[in-house]
Amino acid sequence: MAYRVTCTVEAKATADAMAPERRDLFERGLSKLALDPYHQATAHVGRHEENRKAQVAPGLLVEYVLARGLLVVVGIEVFDAVLLDG
Repeated sequence: MAYRVTCTVEAKATADAMAPERRDLFERGLSKLALDPYHQATAHVGRHEENRKAQVAPGLLVEYVLARGLLVVVGIEVFDAVLLDG
């Protein structure tokens, strides 16, 4: 079962600001993550297994929460933004 993916307002704003090629990589990574959000390449954040993080594309880390068939992206970190801006 694939989880339905949704984003918080802040995460959506970050995704919307990405270049089209980058946004495509992000969306493809999220699609794969929705199929297996507990994949061994993901990690839980804090004390709850449902609060997780994963790198979905080069330089893109997402934090997400799982609840009732939803994968909610609560944050997107573009950790190579300095390289992209330069």
